[in-house]
Amino acid sequence: MGAFDKDRFQKQLAIRYCLARGMVPFPEVLVSSLSDISESQEVLTDLDVLGLEFFSDGDLRRSLFDCKTGSKMSAINRAFWASGVMNYTSCDHGFVLLKNKAVSNHRLSSLSIKVDLHTEESFISVGKTLDVSFPADSFYQSLIDRWNSMDACYSKNPWASELRSLVRNHVPLTKSPAAVFRRIIAEFRAARGNFDPDKSEHVAIFLDAIASLMVLWASLARDARRFYVPKMEKEEFEKILRLYLWGGREAYKVRQQLLKDRPTSDGGVVSSVDFPAWDKLVSYFGVVVDAPQETFKCAHFCREVAFRVASSPEPNLDLGIANFVSHSPRAKQFSFGMVDYIVVACGLPRDLGKVVGSNLMGW
Repeated sequence: MGAFDKDRFQKQLAIRYCLARGMVPFPEVLVSSLSDISESQEVLTDLDVLGLEFFSDGDLRRSLFDCKTGSKMSAINRAFWASGVMNYTSCDHGFVLLKNKAVSNHRLSSLSIKVDLHTEESFISVGKTLDVSFPADSFYQSLIDRWNSMDACYSKNPWASELRSLVRNHVPLTKSPAAVFRRIIAEFRAARGNFDPDKSEHVAIFLDAIASLMVLWASLARDARRFYVPKMEKEEFEKILRLYLWGGREAYKVRQQLLKDRPTSDGGVVSSVDFPAWDKLVSYFGVVVDAPQETFKCAHFCREVAFRVASSPEPNLDLGIANFVSHSPRAKQFSFGMVDYIVVACGLPRDLGKVVGSNLMGW
């Protein structure tokens, strides 16, 4: 999202539409090949903006925003292209923002394939039905420059590049939230020696990653509600949860067999492998299982605070965060609970948890 990108304004409109609608926006999401047989990761295309919305009882609705300032392709052909990408990435709806107006027949025909064609002006009109002040700069996330400030934090710290890829590209597209959660845990553990709580960009990176984790946890908490039964024994819940997080019984057994009898640093051997800080993780599941919708709201809260740290505080936007927290009282509790778990489970500096906690709990 460079300063001279032709579609910069359209992407900013799409992000602001997501925020006005209660979606969590993910700009410039890289779409990788479903197969993984090459030496390096192969990127097929990128999504200008992807918006995730919580609905029903924990399902996530994905909306694609395709921004085009040129006129090389007709509007309906652009809609056909968007429909194909939506099908590949499991998106539920698509918006194509065009510089020039599409003919009415094209606009109506594209709706049959769940693609909505808009000029910038008509898209703003739609946004005003959600918020009369649209497209005002109402959130820390609503300005492209602040996204660039957040990205600069990652660029200054090459050790966080894989973490950024996971939280920005894999989280919004995954069909297996437990698998991506495992990968993020592993990446946090690999990078634990690099986090410095005295550096604001490290705090911003950590908060940005926590925001994406909360998107995953909206689905994880939803799934846990399906196998949790009130009054069930804790041991039974833990058994099912363990198999779920490892991807099923067979995957869990294979991992146990591969790592069994591995030497440890103290001269012993590994007898079994489990999630780090398992008891704390089980307790956290017990807290969020009743409110996956509140878990999803934590993503917006943590992302706002992350961007605030990465850029600079603005009183009017701070008021927006405080107002959001007042209407989502569990946002602080759930967010801090995840921070506490990640710090303990991944061996991150305790002071990092304190600094992040002070940024989250002061609202």
